[in-house]
Amino acid sequence: MMLPNTAAALRESKRNTLKDFLSVAGPLGVSHFLILTATDKASYLRAAKTPRGPTLTMRIKGYSLMSDVAASQQRPRMPPNAFKTAPLVVLNNFSPAQKELALAANLFQGMFPSINVHTVNLATCQRLVLFSYDSESGLISMRHYTISTAPSGVKKSLKALITRQALPDLGALQDVSELVTKSGYGSESEGEDAETSRVVLEAPAAGRAGRALVGRQSRVRLHEVGPRLELEIVKVEAGLCDGAVLYHAHVSRSKAEVSAQQAAKDEAARLKALRRQQQEANVRKKEAEQRRKAELQEQQRQAKLDPEAAAVEKRKQWWRKEQQQAGPSAAAAADEDDDDIAYYKQEVGEEPAEDDKIGLRGSGGSGFRG
Repeated sequence: MMLPNTAAALRESKRNTLKDFLSVAGPLGVSHFLILTATDKASYLRAAKTPRGPTLTMRIKGYSLMSDVAASQQRPRMPPNAFKTAPLVVLNNFSPAQKELALAANLFQGMFPSINVHTVNLATCQRLVLFSYDSESGLISMRHYTISTAPSGVKKSLKALITRQALPDLGALQDVSELVTKSGYGSESEGEDAETSRVVLEAPAAGRAGRALVGRQSRVRLHEVGPRLELEIVKVEAGLCDGAVLYHAHVSRSKAEVSAQQAAKDEAARLKALRRQQQEANVRKKEAEQRRKAELQEQQRQAKLDPEAAAVEKRKQWWRKEQQQAGPSAAAAADEDDDDIAYYKQEVGEEPAEDDKIGLRGSGGSGFRG
C-alpha cells in the first residue's frame, strides 16, 4: 500500500532495537515509522514521525488482507503498474476541534507525498487510500482502492470499441451496423452511478483507454484491493514512542498528576545526562592513562637505545611538570629576575647549547645563576 516510497526489502532481527532503525532513518530519507505490536488481548499499530515524534498508537479492531478482499470479488482488478506511483490520500470526517483527530490527520497526510492539482499527471493517479472517521463508533476505517475510468453516456458496444485496443469479433454479424444497433445504452450498473462520478477528463488518465477519453464524459470508479483496517485511537505521545502523553482514550489525569509525571520525566532526563557526563569523563581519564603508559614505554625504549638523550628528555619532562604545577606565580617570578640566557651569553660569549638551557629562565627554566 505504501509503495513505492517504502522499505519493502527491510529485514529485522531480534537484536535490532528502535534506535538502530532511527540511526539510519535520516540517511535513507525515512520520514515515518509504522510499527505493529501484539499482546494477548489486542494488536496495535503505531504511526511515528521521525526523528522526534509525535507517536499515534491505535488499536486494531478488525482487518482484512489483500487476499481476503480479492477472494470476495468476482473480477478483482489489479493493474500491473499501479504500485509504481504513490497513492492519493482522502481524509473524511476528521474534525480539527478534536486534537487527537487533527494530529492523526496530519500524520496520515505526511506519510504520503503531496501533489499539485494544477500540474499533476493524471496517468500517475492509479490508487487511492481512504481514511474515514466514524463519530458514532469512534473508529477510523482505512480502505485501499485502484482508480479506473470508463466512457459514460455511450452505447455498450461503442464503449467496448473505445476502451479496447483490438477490434471486436465481427464474424457473427451480417453488417457492421449491428455492432451499434443490437445493444442498448450502457449497463444496468451504470445508471446507479452518482452524477458526481461523471467527469470530463482534460488529460489522459491511466489505462488503455486513457488517451481516447480526453474531452469525453467519463465515469470514475474505485475498485477495492485491500487491505482493510478498523482502527481506534488509544494514545498520543509527544516523542518517538516515548515522551509526555498528550491524549489517552482510557486514562485521564488531573493537572497535578500531569505536572508530577512531567517532573519525574525531567528528573530521569537529568540523571541520564549526569551519567553520560560521568561516563565521558571516565573515558577521557582512561584514554589519558593509556597515553601516559604509551609515553612511558616509549621512554624506556629510547633509554635503551640512547641513555644520554633519555636523561635529557627526562629532565625536560620534569621541568614541564614543575611549571604546570607552579602556575602563574612562576611566570611572575620569572619577570622580576633577569633573563638567564642573556646573562649566559654576556658572560660566556656564545649562545648556550640546548642541554645547557635546562634550568635557565629565558628558556622557561627556574634555575639560578651561580
